[in-house]
Amino acid sequence: MSNHADKSFDFKTLEILTSRVLQAMGAPINIADLTAESLVLSNLVGHDSHGIIRLSEYSGWVQSRNLIPDAEATIEWERDATAVIDGGWGFGQPASTLATEKSIEIARKYGTSTVVLKRTNHIGRLGEYVDEIATAGMMGIAFCNTGGAIVAPHGGVKAVLGTNPYAWATPGTDGHNFVLDFSTAVIAAGKVVLAGMSGEQIEPGALIDKEGKASTNPADLAGGGALLAFGGHKGSGLSVLIDVAAGAMSGNMPAAISQSGFGNGTVITAVDWSRFVDNGTFQSVAQQFATIMHQASALSGPKVLLPGELEAQTKARRLKEGVLITGGVQEGILEVADLYAVEIPEFH
Repeated sequence: MSNHADKSFDFKTLEILTSRVLQAMGAPINIADLTAESLVLSNLVGHDSHGIIRLSEYSGWVQSRNLIPDAEATIEWERDATAVIDGGWGFGQPASTLATEKSIEIARKYGTSTVVLKRTNHIGRLGEYVDEIATAGMMGIAFCNTGGAIVAPHGGVKAVLGTNPYAWATPGTDGHNFVLDFSTAVIAAGKVVLAGMSGEQIEPGALIDKEGKASTNPADLAGGGALLAFGGHKGSGLSVLIDVAAGAMSGNMPAAISQSGFGNGTVITAVDWSRFVDNGTFQSVAQQFATIMHQASALSGPKVLLPGELEAQTKARRLKEGVLITGGVQEGILEVADLYAVEIPEFH
């Protein structure tokens, strides 16, 4: 049982304290600020598993030298509509931001782009980057092989796949883009960590223990168990292709082959679809489609939501009410802060 009460915090407060911890780990202020903003944005849109809870994981990587906190991402090469970004094993968010910006720039020139990230640590929430591409008026697609093998393929009981997320976004309506972003496991690994730190169980059908038996105990994942792929053979097949394609293209290697067990091999693609449809036409179609989707809702019960709509609603609410940080997560971050002799009075 946590000694800290669950408490809501203003997002700016969370960004400041998160940057403070990252700087203490050795990150320059520009890298710390960008990474902090990305982490807190995940909290704001409701994906707490990719939020400030990750400070504990990042600290472990810094201590093991798998994460070099002051490394700057660079453009290794750029040819025609393609480029490679070298993350230098630094924080993944700045590298992914650079890759996203480069992808947009190239797509404006050639109509499409493919940018690959290599030597990149955890990049955060994949949907953040395709959302940025959509905000630029383009279609964004990204997928990522996540290094460590913690997912069993359909029909198997041994962890040989990563959680391997996939994201796809287009411009949307009503102030938010259409953003699809999901792990190819039933749930993201971060949600298991968050559940464990918060003293909660995870949903049935997402996890098996080391004996291959169904489990809802978060501790069973670290104890030799495995997450399951979503959607049976369909999700499992998608995960395989992401692992092979992103793993090979980035040099990160598929999880079952990788010797390091970490890193995010990432592929980001942008399509300038103004070459296919003008913005006014698309906006009209998108608005009509959104109306039809909402009208498909049951007379009673929750409204049908478009991809990205729940995140937009959550962000609006949390900007007003604050972001709830559980006592367990607060204690985990305080442990990291103590390691680097950083004061976080906000959590006391």
